[in-house]
Amino acid sequence: MKTTIEMFLCLARETDDGLDDEQFMVMPMVNQAVEQQRHLLNGKNIDVDIDAQAYPSVVGHPQAFSIAVNNLVRNAFEHAFEGQGAVTIAITDHDLLIVNKMSNNADERYTPTDTPSSHGYGLGLGIVERLCERNGWSFSLNIEETRVSARLAW
Repeated sequence: MKTTIEMFLCLARETDDGLDDEQFMVMPMVNQAVEQQRHLLNGKNIDVDIDAQAYPSVVGHPQAFSIAVNNLVRNAFEHAFEGQGAVTIAITDHDLLIVNKMSNNADERYTPTDTPSSHGYGLGLGIVERLCERNGWSFSLNIEETRVSARLAW
């Protein structure tokens, strides 16, 4: 609930709070998001592979970035199904890529919706898009036959 309130406050912010030009490291935020959302993988027997190809820092609003990363990690974990393989998180100099392999079970296939799940608040990927627009980052979601990937670039 705290994260949800922080997210809405961050989106509603009309004035400059002085944090828009702060420099911060990506890796600690990714690690924190994984740990905060790990409970969503309980009972699923799914690993999380973090491939840190770089250890970039970003200049921007750290709270907005943290909220976007948390939303993407939560979404990936909620849509992870037993037997699909690990959720992969790759970090490069200029982007963060989160990949879920697709389930072979048609009932478990990913569908990008903003409907509430039993674990979430239904805030969806639109929040990530809005945070990215406000901070000069880009977000893309790519759904393929064998995988779903979400990319946050700065």
